[in-house]
Amino acid sequence: MGEGDTLRLFILRHGQSELNHENIFCGWIDAHLTKKGRDQARVSARLIKAYCENANIAIPQVGFTSRLVRTQETMESIADELNMIPDFHIVTNLTDGVELIQKTIEKGKLRVLQTWRLNERHYGSWQGRRKPDVLKECGKDNYMFVRRDYLGRPPDADLDREMIDEHDDKGSLTGYYFKEPNRKQMYKAEEAAGIQLPSSESLFDVVQRSKPFLDKVIIESLKSNGGCAIVVGHGSTVRSILKVIQNISDEEIKDLNIPNGIPLVIELNPANKKFIRQFYLDPESAKISAELVRNEGFA
Repeated sequence: MGEGDTLRLFILRHGQSELNHENIFCGWIDAHLTKKGRDQARVSARLIKAYCENANIAIPQVGFTSRLVRTQETMESIADELNMIPDFHIVTNLTDGVELIQKTIEKGKLRVLQTWRLNERHYGSWQGRRKPDVLKECGKDNYMFVRRDYLGRPPDADLDREMIDEHDDKGSLTGYYFKEPNRKQMYKAEEAAGIQLPSSESLFDVVQRSKPFLDKVIIESLKSNGGCAIVVGHGSTVRSILKVIQNISDEEIKDLNIPNGIPLVIELNPANKKFIRQFYLDPESAKISAELVRNEGFA
């Protein structure tokens, strides 16, 4: 990478998941991709490859996902389409992340760092519930405040009821269609590191947990890995990243909606890492899909 070369992040929300399809608040519930979601990921990979070829830049060798399976499956499909082998690493602290991005990457591999800091916003007691049901129960004003306001936070989850029991994964008898994986099983590394995981979050909370990883690991990775990387996140984590990078106001962030499975290119100045511009690799599809996201729960 030349000194004056632009830095690029290819950021996308995971492909359609089983709960996106059902119009259910997903949050930290570990939903798999649908066939459509896997297809979206493959199309994303082709868009990224075509862009890199046209711009005469190398395909990214570093990627980042959350700890949730829908982002991992999206990255797996992207890597497969790019004829690369994904190499996943769970990262619990920033120091380990920095060390991993500095290590030499074997040709043909895509090193992927997975962190809870890129998890979807925790939707508290709304997780596993159908959006139209929540809208009807709490009213439009409160529903939109929690969903879109920067400080809007749903009621805390009662994890004794809303989390899969260690010895019983048959699901919920308490009105929840789906439940969050048991944290003692899924987040052993985080628990061992003494990390306090949330039981509900606002977008503000998501920014607070994702920003250190964005600043210290993701953006720093661009200096030693060809100037580009792929980030597969969720609606709220992508919004958080864009808010930080572009310094979007608390008011303006309310109206930002992120479509599933369409890569957004973020260009940064190599000298100071400041934002230059952004654009979707399929702008028409992104516009249509973002509008559908905006209206979730009202259909």
